Amino acid sequence: MDVDVIVIRNTLSRWAKSFILIALSFVFVAACHQASPQRSNVSTEGSDNVEACRVVQHSLGETCIPYNPQRIVILDEFYLLDNLAALGIKPIGYTPCLQCFSSDVLSEYVTDIPTLGNIETPSMEKILSLKPDLILGLDWQGESYPLLSDIAPTVMMEASEVKGFKETLKYVAKILGRSDRVEGILTEYEEKVRDFQQKLGGQLASKTISVLRVSGSSFSANKIENSIYGQVMLDAGIQFTPAHESIKNNGYTPVSMETLPDWNADFLFVFKNYEKQSEELASLMEHPIWSTLSAVQNGKVHPVVLDVWGPLTAIHFIDDLYQYFSEAL
Repeated sequence: MDVDVIVIRNTLSRWAKSFILIALSFVFVAACHQASPQRSNVSTEGSDNVEACRVVQHSLGETCIPYNPQRIVILDEFYLLDNLAALGIKPIGYTPCLQCFSSDVLSEYVTDIPTLGNIETPSMEKILSLKPDLILGLDWQGESYPLLSDIAPTVMMEASEVKGFKETLKYVAKILGRSDRVEGILTEYEEKVRDFQQKLGGQLASKTISVLRVSGSSFSANKIENSIYGQVMLDAGIQFTPAHESIKNNGYTPVSMETLPDWNADFLFVFKNYEKQSEELASLMEHPIWSTLSAVQNGKVHPVVLDVWGPLTAIHFIDDLYQYFSEAL
């Protein structure tokens, strides 16, 4: 047989064998992929099998997260950092609110933690560089959910206005396997509340309080139970002015300077959570109607910075309330 023909046949034979091996490899990988979907790493609680992750339900679906996450990124400083700190967990990165006043309660927990862009526009590149094994965010940040899920298991939860700070703590603790710490945390809070009621409840029983927020050239008011300060005040037995009962189901109402007298009360708490609101409040206090309020005339206006949610903030706020009312009554 011609030598050239033999060489050609041998070459074709080698190519054929290589092609068959490559094809078999693809078939094998595809078969493994079909036999091992994502749920292969899912464990049902109570199962005898020890698997890599477990499924948790959240606002945007369900996610299989590690049983013991070590590298946690949070996308909201004010709703999530407090809860992690209370549970003894330090995240590896977080997104701050760049226009907000920094929290005195939480400042010590973020001294060495890198920031990952703005709370509204988290940096995917920075998050990816940290190699997280769990990302926690809020449902209003859902536009970023697909990209975040490609980086690491991601859980998006409702903001605490919906669930309340106590339920949010319980939910976060369950996700992170720290439910055993919740009772001690809430017990400390409840003890603070009882102490406040025992010492000041009688003196405050006949007093009313209005709570307003600076909102540009006027004020606004939230439904009391839709804010952490409101939840704490309700627990403490504080009486609110009737105007708060007029707030509709959406939990928010604008308060113009003309309607400001409707919020007249013995004590007026004014919340300013952004740096620019200090200047806005100073301007509002020059309005003639402002000086007609009883709380203004009696020096009972209390400016407060508080937009952080969680048990540490709630406990600290009870202490602040006690100190303020002890001096003001």
